[in-house]
Amino acid sequence: MENAGRRDITSQAEETSAVELSHNLTTVTTEIKAYQSIGGQAIFEIGRRLKWVKENDLAHGEYMKWLKESVNMNPTTAQRFVKIASELPNRYSSTDLGWKALYEIATMPPEERDNPQQLDSGETKKPDEMTVRELRETKRKLAAAYSENMANQTLLTQADKKAQKLQAQVTKLQQRDPDIKQVEVEPADYQDTKADLKAANEKIADLQKLVDDAVDDHNHRLAYELELEKAKADQEEIKADLNDLEVKRQNMLKQNAQIREVQKMVKSINELLDNFAMLRNRLDTTMLPDESSLVQGLTEMADKLIENGQVLHDDLAHPYHV
Repeated sequence: MENAGRRDITSQAEETSAVELSHNLTTVTTEIKAYQSIGGQAIFEIGRRLKWVKENDLAHGEYMKWLKESVNMNPTTAQRFVKIASELPNRYSSTDLGWKALYEIATMPPEERDNPQQLDSGETKKPDEMTVRELRETKRKLAAAYSENMANQTLLTQADKKAQKLQAQVTKLQQRDPDIKQVEVEPADYQDTKADLKAANEKIADLQKLVDDAVDDHNHRLAYELELEKAKADQEEIKADLNDLEVKRQNMLKQNAQIREVQKMVKSINELLDNFAMLRNRLDTTMLPDESSLVQGLTEMADKLIENGQVLHDDLAHPYHV
């Protein structure tokens, strides 16, 4: 039953992604806000619409302003939603993964997105089964492995070229016709040449050590760059969280301002009601002429108090959002 439900969601996502988007910014904004209230497929639909608005300049050069004021989303988060919608196939829309996990998968090499990976804990998981932390751990491992492989490929290429060169020299020597008879005679400079050869071999060994040290230094520098990239990503995430907190803070400030305004109004109304009570206690209605404008005014005032009091009573009993 669960698999059938997933297929239905995936099918719906594929059908939705085929629908042409509106060129009306208000319509697209409304759709994005609607999708913000749900998960799964909504991440892809939001990213698709953000990309549509930006590429077609529906905000008329004010994309960032539109993001903040109309969609209530910071640019970093919006960029990641677009990345998810652009990189991942629709089948990911049927998962329960959040947008942060989907973004990590979207920034993995495509050929690794479905491959099981072994974690530091010893577990083996596919990317869509991992947490955000596990995905980042996996990406660091893949990057390190890629760098190591590239370094090894470079060394192998250099060694292969050197071997080919030596083989060519050997072949050339083998093909050359000897023009003298071989006589086992030690040349006068044989020992010197032997010593020079030994020195040359030692120099080659020293050079090889320098190469090895350079490779190690490169690997250390690469690891540092990976850590730096991670730190930058964490910083961006913190900035995004701070932006979200700022939005919440602004909303709370607005709410507090409204509460203070209502409190002032309540105080004024209470004072008015106190005055009304004094009027009622002092007023002798038998002294008022019938059908006078004063009687009509007092009657209308009493009716309004009753009507508005009942409405307020009902609103407090059944709260609703304005």
